[in-house]
Amino acid sequence: MVDLWMPGAARHSLGNTGAMNGGPARAVWHTTSNSKDWTFANELGWFTGGGAGVAPHLLWDPFTGQIAQFFPANSRSMALLNDGALKTNRTGAYCIQIEVVFTAGETVNGKRYASVRETPCKGLGEIVTWLRGFGIPDTWPGGPPTAFARDTVPLDTWLHHGGHYGHHQIPGNDHVDPGPMPDLFETAPRPPKPSTSKVSLAHVVAAAKKDPAAPQGHTTHKAEVLVVERALKAEKLLEAAYVDGSFGTLTISAYAQWQRRLGYTGKSADGIPGMTSLKKLGERHGFHVTE
Repeated sequence: MVDLWMPGAARHSLGNTGAMNGGPARAVWHTTSNSKDWTFANELGWFTGGGAGVAPHLLWDPFTGQIAQFFPANSRSMALLNDGALKTNRTGAYCIQIEVVFTAGETVNGKRYASVRETPCKGLGEIVTWLRGFGIPDTWPGGPPTAFARDTVPLDTWLHHGGHYGHHQIPGNDHVDPGPMPDLFETAPRPPKPSTSKVSLAHVVAAAKKDPAAPQGHTTHKAEVLVVERALKAEKLLEAAYVDGSFGTLTISAYAQWQRRLGYTGKSADGIPGMTSLKKLGERHGFHVTE
């Protein structure tokens, strides 16, 4: 199960949480762009004080690797302006916003830096790995940031496409950050995928519905259930001890979390696999789904 508070980040909860509106998961990248003080301590003081009303989820220093978190991942944060009636901070099942402690042209240890791409990017891999845990895909729907300039995506893109965005791309906003970014996805290589296997949706559903209230341990279609459980483990939704080939209560709970990551709610996130959610899991972890 992915922790809503990033492991290793200093927790500075601001309270004032707010529900998300559902839909594809995404992350938004910002830079602090402070011409007077470039330190992590200064920005942390701002977001826990007078700047709490515009705070992101994460504050990250690419020079030191320091990370602070202000809101849990399943809450909206405050770093985006609304686009008219559209509450952009609430778009998606997750809309995790990261403020990079960086100002274009700043000098650190005698060296001048023009963009985040040029920094050491300490800790970036850990952030990207954590974001993947919420189903945020390795893609920039509006293209990766290449300059400090507006490049607003169409509203349909923002509403319906998960992935990574720059502050300069969000409808209703006027900022030009974050500027040129490093290759996020190369910093956090994915774990090896299981060998390609075939999984029958009907078999997996039968295993799950045999007795949904039963504890972990009852077993039908063990080989296929194991494939699904290994994928859930890789998503950090199921502990290794329960990858046992039985679709018991813990696997059902883990699968329900996977469904919620995809934006499903209510009875659509009951932990019983459906064709769409199972295919998406298979696409990420190397197994083919049949009826």
